[in-house]
Amino acid sequence: MDKVYLILGASSEVGMTYIERLIQADDSAVIIAVYRTMSDRLKDNQEEGKQTKIVLLQTDLSLQEDVEQLIASINELDLVPTHILHLAAADYELKKIKQWDDEAVRRDMQISVFSLARICSEYLPVMAKKKYGKVVAMLSSVTLGKPVKYSSQYSTVKYALLGYIKSAAAEYGEKNLNINGISPGMMETKFIKNIDERVVEMTALNSMKKRNVQVSETVDAIEFLLSDKSSYINGENLNLSGGDYM
Repeated sequence: MDKVYLILGASSEVGMTYIERLIQADDSAVIIAVYRTMSDRLKDNQEEGKQTKIVLLQTDLSLQEDVEQLIASINELDLVPTHILHLAAADYELKKIKQWDDEAVRRDMQISVFSLARICSEYLPVMAKKKYGKVVAMLSSVTLGKPVKYSSQYSTVKYALLGYIKSAAAEYGEKNLNINGISPGMMETKFIKNIDERVVEMTALNSMKKRNVQVSETVDAIEFLLSDKSSYINGENLNLSGGDYM
C-alpha cells in the first residue's frame, strides 16, 4: 500500500524533524505538509526529498473555510491519507482563570480539535474500508495528571482533543485503525516563545530528569506510533513526561 502522510503543523520543529526522518526512511512515501507560516527549513525539506513527493499546502486551521479548502485540495490531488499527524496548536500562554478569553478558546478549539475532527470525518471512513490507517495527535502532559497553574484554557483544549482521540479510537479500532495521542512535557520550541525563560528553566529543574523533553525524543515516540510496530496500540495517551507523571 502506498503511504500518504498528512502532517498538520508541518512547519513546527517536531513536524520538520519528523519529515526529515521520513524522507530518509521511506522515499516512496507521499507527504502532504500543511503549514500556516512557511519556513526555510520546510522549503529545504522539499528540496532534499526529491525522491519523496512532498506537497506543501498553506492553511490557516483556525478558519473553517480554510480547512474545507484543504480537504478539497487533497481530494483534487487524488490522495487519501493513510497516516495523519496532528501537531497544529496556538502558541502556549499562561493565563489565570480570571483572564479566561472565550474567543481565544474558540480559536484554539478550532485549530486543535475541530480541524482534526473535520479531516478525520473525511478520511477515517476511507481508511476503515481499507482496514489500515494511523492517527497521532499532539496532546500535552497537562492531560496526565494535575495541570500546571495558569493553564486553564490550554488544558481545556487539550482535554477536549484527548476526548476526541479516545472516541475515534473506540469507534474505528475494530477496523484496524490505530488512533493515539502523545503527551510530552515542556519542549523548548517556538511554541513556548511567550513563556518567561525563568519558567522554562524552573520546569526543567523541577522535573525528574532535570531537563525538558527534546524534540528528537518526541519524534522518536511519534515515529513508533505511526509505524506498523504499533499495530496493537489504540486509544492511548502516550506518557512522555520523563517520569513526572506515573
